[in-house]
This record gives sequence, structure tokens and C-alpha cells, in this order.
Amino acid sequence: MWQPDQLADLAAAALRQHADSLRLEQAVRGLDAMEEVEFHPLLCGGFAAAGFGCYREVPYPGVPARRPRHAERERCDLVLSTSPDLAIRDPVAELKEQDAAAGTLFAPLADALCASPGIPPEEAYWLEVKLVGQFCYTHGVPGHNRAYTSELLSVASRDLPKLARDARIRHAALMLILFSADRETADHDLGVFMHRCLDRNLPVSPPSVSRFAIPDIIGNQLCTIALTPLRLYMRDDCPENLGPIPTAGIAEDATGPEA
Repeated sequence: MWQPDQLADLAAAALRQHADSLRLEQAVRGLDAMEEVEFHPLLCGGFAAAGFGCYREVPYPGVPARRPRHAERERCDLVLSTSPDLAIRDPVAELKEQDAAAGTLFAPLADALCASPGIPPEEAYWLEVKLVGQFCYTHGVPGHNRAYTSELLSVASRDLPKLARDARIRHAALMLILFSADRETADHDLGVFMHRCLDRNLPVSPPSVSRFAIPDIIGNQLCTIALTPLRLYMRDDCPENLGPIPTAGIAEDATGPEA
């Protein structure tokens, strides 16, 4: 149902279009000067133009039996449905509505009345977006990203486990937006990242990669979209079946400077 290669290409096309607009405007700063959250509407626009539903900051399904407060719930950057008419159902919100209906005249019909329209979390595609640049702006000054290595590799201990631990998510991926000086750097460091994921027993599949050139303003000349799917669709409902996923800090030598 979901094709990672297609999603990676759509994401790259949307970002390339914005990069072209910045170039035509003769903007002082390019695509690699943007904050991570600024990419979300661009990506959503690209997916929507292709006929997908795209929703931002969707709460993770989590463990509905806990009925966590709205502010306590973690949120996923982007969640896709197969049509713009299909929203993502929220099992926690539905259970809270059922709780409110209990003891009223509507209690016998609570299950039917509280079921929201849309698709269950298991049918949606959950995307965490991570931005890493070999060169970046620090306090407004362009130069080498001294935190490049830790930012790239920390995804394996933070973003991916969030997706992997939720028992109601079956289709998910980490979308890494990587800015680098050249293709060799990107390929090398993506390899280091994938090895770290495998070392941590994360259920990752090989990434779908799409890339395009950008103007060299601060040192980056290439934007790489690496969509790394998680193999979650065959697991049982119990998240413990994934085994332990360490969350400790990590350090490894990638191409980018760290100090």
C-alpha cells in the first residue's frame, strides 16, 4: 500500500521546488538555512498535491487504556492517509468520549457514536522528520556544524524508538533531510547511521534515497532525502516483542566535524 521510494521522491520534489523559488527570488539564504519545523508544511503540500492526506503533529496512539491528558501525549511530525478525505482516528479521544457517555441514555450506543470518521492508526503512514546539515548557521554565522555527528546519530536513540515502541503503528519511517558538501559525504554518513540503527536492533529497512543539488551558499551543495522505513507491519500487538531499544547517548566518527 505504501511505497517508500515514491514518498521520498515526492518529498524531494517539494523541497526542490521551494529551493528553486528561493533561487529565483535571489534570496540571501537557501533551503539549508531553514528550521526543521519549516519543512513540515512544504512536505505536507507535496504529499497533498500527490493525492495523499497529510496531518501534522498527530498524537501517537500510545496506550489508550491510560487515557493520558492531551498535553502529555507525544506527537508525530507527519502522518499520511491514502486520501485527503481520510483523517487519522484517535483511539484515546474515542475512549474518552465513551467514558463521558457511560451512565447516560447514550451508553448502549457509545461505541458507534464515539467512533470518529477516518482510518485507524494501523493503516496510516507515520513520519518523523529529522534535519541535519554538515554546514549550518550558528547564532546567525554560517560554518561547520560542530554538532553534526551527534545530531545525525542521535536519531537512532530518540526519533526511531518513538515510532518502534507504539504497538498500534504498522507503517512508519524516519525521513532524514541531510545537507552536505557532496554525495560521498552523504553516502558515508548515511551508512554510519544505518549501522548504528542495526547495532541497536532497531527494525529498519534500507533507506529510499532521493537527492538534488542546491546552490553553495554556506558550504552545502546537496540535499539528500533518506526515508528509512521500520519493519513493524508483521509484529504482534505487544510492543515488548520488539525487544529492548537502548536510549542512551551515542558517539561515533562520521565525516562531519564534531569539535
